[in-house]
Amino acid sequence: MPSADTTVSPSKGGSGSMKAKMLALNTQLEDQDASISTVRARLESMEGIVGEGGAGLETEIQKHTKIMQDRLMETINAIQEDCDHKFSLQAAENKRMQQHLSTAKRENQALTKRLVALEERVAVLELELGGDDNEDEEF
Repeated sequence: MPSADTTVSPSKGGSGSMKAKMLALNTQLEDQDASISTVRARLESMEGIVGEGGAGLETEIQKHTKIMQDRLMETINAIQEDCDHKFSLQAAENKRMQQHLSTAKRENQALTKRLVALEERVAVLELELGGDDNEDEEF
């Protein structure tokens, strides 16, 4: 692609400008040759990977697809193992909490029975003491 400083303007004339035009054209030609060489090198590099005419392109795509598929499966398996581990930890925690809740319920029932028994005893004692108080008042 010609650069702005190497373009030749046809309106300028003169014998000195002919040499400048030739020099500009040579510079432009060298730039284009360098660009073509770069493109050719890139093309040869790509043909080295996929084969001439793209014959090995499918193989190359399958190779990269297989690599990505393997990485994806490794990631999925790691996530699955992590989830399984966390679920088993949660199940163990749920079981422990259920046992703790059952123990607390049994203790609560025992305390309730004891409280009822103590209330009955207090009521009996109040009757006994209350009965004694009534006898003292009568005298």
